[in-house]
Amino acid sequence: MDFNRGDWTWELMLTRRPSDTHFSKSSTPGGESPLARDDDNTLVTHAVLFDGTKTALVILGTGVALGAAAAVKVAPHVKSGLISLKSKLRRRGEDTTDSETPVPLTVVAEVEPEQPDPPRLRAV
Repeated sequence: MDFNRGDWTWELMLTRRPSDTHFSKSSTPGGESPLARDDDNTLVTHAVLFDGTKTALVILGTGVALGAAAAVKVAPHVKSGLISLKSKLRRRGEDTTDSETPVPLTVVAEVEPEQPDPPRLRAV
């Protein structure tokens, strides 16, 4: 996988070098040279470059497969949680509708207020 940008060609590569070495610093900022050097900065060998496209596709495919496996494993827990949440919301909705339902009032009989008896006169 390579592409051209301006006067340069960029290519994805996989490198192989001895484990006790590091790449030489390139004169390009942030870049490294394929020269493998030891801790004393002595040139040991050149790194071997391989096409990185197939490796990137394998890594990407592995990531997708692992993500799908994780989703399958987690799905029952997510479903259970959603069912539980739905049940709680339904119960909560029933509670609020019961308390908000108006209670019908029935008038049994109309009674006029009692009048106090008029004062009685006594003979003295």
